[in-house]
Amino acid sequence: MCRSILVPLDGSTFSEHALPLALSVARRSGAQLYLAHVLSGRGGLTDVAERATAASRTAYLERVAQQIEKQAVRAPITSILTGPVAETLLEYAQSVRCDLIVLTTHGRGALSRLWLGSVADVIVRRSPVPVMLVRPHQPTVTIDAQNARRPLRRILIPLDGSPLAEAIIEHSIHFGRIMDAEYTLLRVVDPAALGLSVHDENVAAAAVLQPLKDRAQTYLERQVEELRARGLQVDAVVTVGEPSACILEYAQAHSIDLIAMATHGRGGFSLLLLGSVADKVLRGSSLPLLLYSPGVK
Repeated sequence: MCRSILVPLDGSTFSEHALPLALSVARRSGAQLYLAHVLSGRGGLTDVAERATAASRTAYLERVAQQIEKQAVRAPITSILTGPVAETLLEYAQSVRCDLIVLTTHGRGALSRLWLGSVADVIVRRSPVPVMLVRPHQPTVTIDAQNARRPLRRILIPLDGSPLAEAIIEHSIHFGRIMDAEYTLLRVVDPAALGLSVHDENVAAAAVLQPLKDRAQTYLERQVEELRARGLQVDAVVTVGEPSACILEYAQAHSIDLIAMATHGRGGFSLLLLGSVADKVLRGSSLPLLLYSPGVK
């Protein structure tokens, strides 16, 4: 169920790269699109300069909204907000009962430095709803719901066997139903966790890894069985290696359109399989990422 989508815009073409994907989802789901710009600072429009800036940003959002209204989607709702950027966006998302936040991000550093500091990182960690991070492919962007990037029909869901990682499954399914997607569940057995090298191919290493691979396969097959019973197209893959590298290699080799992962809502990303892995995947892939922090209220 996707009834409302928030796209924060900072006035740059860079931030607008989130729009085609958000429009594509809105077009298929009938969701209401919200466009928001935050005036950071003292939290009020107290002088001539601040009022002029607010008027300029209001005109900017109205221009973007007019472009969107040319598409076969509902007219977007625009808002100029004031206050600390990340906190203000999160409060606004809650006030409009947002189901999805779509952000453009750089793939370098941690997360994109959107507006001030690590705003995107704060939003990912503290948002009670999933966040879609989009990587720009070109300097310019065309706001077109029908020709947004490419259909997100193949979704990759890395799992590590934990309830934390599994929390992304339902959100992936909700999004996937909108896109008529199929799913791949990926479990990576990491030799480094056992003190082995990914290059170890001797009999002893194989003897240690095989039971873990078998358990991982059994775990995934159980997940697949449950999802197929719900009428979904799902397959499962177990691989061995460094987690982020395996995720990136699989995504590239199998024409994956979206990678969906769960994260902790504290101290950055999860320290499980999805520890710094989500960050490495973000920096190493040009694909959109769907991220969710379970436990955030």
